[in-house]
Amino acid sequence: MRISIYFLSLALVSVLAGFNVYAADQSICQAGANVLLHDNGSLKACQLEKNYDANNIQCKSNNPVSFYDNGNLESCVLSKPAAIDMNTCKEDGLMSFYLDGKLKSCVKPDN
Repeated sequence: MRISIYFLSLALVSVLAGFNVYAADQSICQAGANVLLHDNGSLKACQLEKNYDANNIQCKSNNPVSFYDNGNLESCVLSKPAAIDMNTCKEDGLMSFYLDGKLKSCVKPDN
């Protein structure tokens, strides 16, 4: 009984720790900028202090970024071009995602 409780506790800690690894926190926001939080305390939106890498998407500093309450990126302005699912998205363009992480929209290159 003790062994199964131990392993169950260990599994629970591993799962909870996994959720926090990818969630952005307020440290990515400009000092003094307006910071919005979801009801669960996770970061909803702010102005970025520095470029921010969210799963190989480079979000541009001094621009707004927003997240879903599960920590997934909702939208940001790209600091460099990105290619996702056969779509190329332009640098300095707004990119947005659905809750499940799939590309919702982006600005296409001019060519």
